[in-house]
Amino acid sequence: MSTQQIAVVGGGFMGSGIAQLAATNGHDVILIERSDSDIERALGNIEWSLRKLHKKELIVASPDSILKRITTTTKLTAARTADLVFEAVPEIIHEKQEVFRILDQCCKPSTCFASNTSTIPIRLLAEATNRPEKVVGTHFFFPVPLNPLLELIPAPMTSAETLIQFRTVCESFGKFIVNVKKDTPGFIMNRVFGAMTCEAIRLVEEGVCTVTDVDKGLTTGYGMMQGPLAKADMAGLDVCLLAFSHIYEIGKIESLRPPDLLVKLVEAGHHGIKSGRGFYHYDNEGKPTGPAM
Repeated sequence: MSTQQIAVVGGGFMGSGIAQLAATNGHDVILIERSDSDIERALGNIEWSLRKLHKKELIVASPDSILKRITTTTKLTAARTADLVFEAVPEIIHEKQEVFRILDQCCKPSTCFASNTSTIPIRLLAEATNRPEKVVGTHFFFPVPLNPLLELIPAPMTSAETLIQFRTVCESFGKFIVNVKKDTPGFIMNRVFGAMTCEAIRLVEEGVCTVTDVDKGLTTGYGMMQGPLAKADMAGLDVCLLAFSHIYEIGKIESLRPPDLLVKLVEAGHHGIKSGRGFYHYDNEGKPTGPAM
């Protein structure tokens, strides 16, 4: 497909991954973050990932040539020249809505927007703009450069043209697209994963099984590559709690009611791999050293 200018708002693990994918596939990227230190961190993550992929011969172009396609700024209005915008700010609805309001004011009338939300109905974000037909959900999965899965979610007012535009660009990124037919909180994958994870946590909380038992049982008996508690540690228990809380609060879905144990772990600062402890202990390289309970 032809080269486009793509803006990515938010340079965390998800946003930096999206920027990396877009640049790797030949697009000019504007990466927008809140501060210079956030930009430095995002570019450092992208460079580390690109060099690792290049060393493993998973990408052909040199990391330096890909990085040259990425420009950075702290000004959201820099997205005014973009053809497509991917929003990837934290999963806080009023922050996302504010980003969409500003983008709507400064971007070209033809520009289409996508939110990398994992829980928030796209309708609530589209309604923050005067172009709701040009807003869609693109739920990438971590790690973005390697995980082939993507959920494509239209709001009730999303146009067929917008869906086609984002389907085309995301397929060019090498993504396998799952079509979400109804704009429901948590979409498909997080509804399933969240329910399984919350139930696994409750079973541990109630003393029915150990962390190791439930994870080993699901990997051994059901062919899962990783158990739900290990997966939650990798995603970040704080991120899981925020996601499950949103789905529960918006949709009143009882299976996604956050377990007390999850809340206590997050309040104690045990967020999983990134903090060194969650349901498992981790060494300085992020490798598990044993269950934490």
